[in-house]
Amino acid sequence: MAQDQRFFVLHDRFFLYFCTTMIKIGNIATFLRVTLLAAMLGMVLTACDDEPEFRITGIVDGLGTRHISMIYAADGELHTVTTTAIDGKFSLTGSSRDYTLVELLSPQGKVFSRLLAKNGQNIKCRLDIDDPYKIELKGSKPTEQWAKFLTKNHDLLTDGTGEMINGAIEEYVSANPGNILSSLMLLTMYDATDNESKTSTLFASLDPEARPDKLVAGYRLLLSQNNNAAINTKVKPLTLKNAKDSVERFVPLRTSYTLIYFSSGAKVKPDTINTKILSAYDRYLRRNLRVMEISFANDSAQWRRSIENDTLKWARSWVPGGAASPAFYDLSIPRVPYFILSDSIGNQVYRGSSISIAIDSLDNRLSTKRK
Repeated sequence: MAQDQRFFVLHDRFFLYFCTTMIKIGNIATFLRVTLLAAMLGMVLTACDDEPEFRITGIVDGLGTRHISMIYAADGELHTVTTTAIDGKFSLTGSSRDYTLVELLSPQGKVFSRLLAKNGQNIKCRLDIDDPYKIELKGSKPTEQWAKFLTKNHDLLTDGTGEMINGAIEEYVSANPGNILSSLMLLTMYDATDNESKTSTLFASLDPEARPDKLVAGYRLLLSQNNNAAINTKVKPLTLKNAKDSVERFVPLRTSYTLIYFSSGAKVKPDTINTKILSAYDRYLRRNLRVMEISFANDSAQWRRSIENDTLKWARSWVPGGAASPAFYDLSIPRVPYFILSDSIGNQVYRGSSISIAIDSLDNRLSTKRK
């Protein structure tokens, strides 16, 4: 007999014995009260287990009265729910029997927050549309722990290098192999570029319940949709302000290839990246290669501090709003540093986090056009 069947048989035998004993001793009133309480408790527990939805409610600072959407995977499909926030206040409802990654999107379709949810949970939050690491969450232990990690590491996640962020995640994962948040961090924040072996080792170190297959499969489904749309987007002409407050225009047709480098504006300067870009910059004529560095620093003052002592030769710009800027919405830049290599008609011949792969791709195409 299966374990759950044995449980119900024993449960029924105990309940029959209990009823008979209560009646024999004449305490019928007590019997009725206890029976009613047990029935009500059973109904409550069943309702909790079978709750067909989860709910996310809260306030998004900076959203105002505009649309807000969420996208998540459940039962092998992607689901999108949209509502109108009133003065930043919103309520969204979804359904997933297992933990799923929920992405919240701005009116422009840019992801500005992520969290875990499953049926039966009522998650309350306070978010910021311009700062994904400024977050307050209540409603379940994983969501509250997620908010705590993001808040504690706000400055690191905002200004730190990829290596520094990876280090913080590795430390958390090593200390919390049984926590589902470890999977969430590895999936959404860990940069596995040129580091696939270590990433696999970290995932393998997690307890099975901390890396549920449905959570991983759901995130891959989200990722594939975002990547497919972004990869097929052509890089359009841009007009930006450079470090000298002059207008910097980018027009793909003016050069064979353009390397666009999206940087963080971190105080720690990415010398390795700059060295590799400079080497390629010096190898090719400007009609064959142009480099544009676009900073996603929080503000122009932070950006200017990060470049004040630099003598780099390529164009450097800053845009308010970073990746959420309308100029880059269709490109869906997931993190920084990030690189896009564009040809003369705006096709993306490479996009990703590896400057080495970007330069290799460039060299393969321009190997006969060096200075």
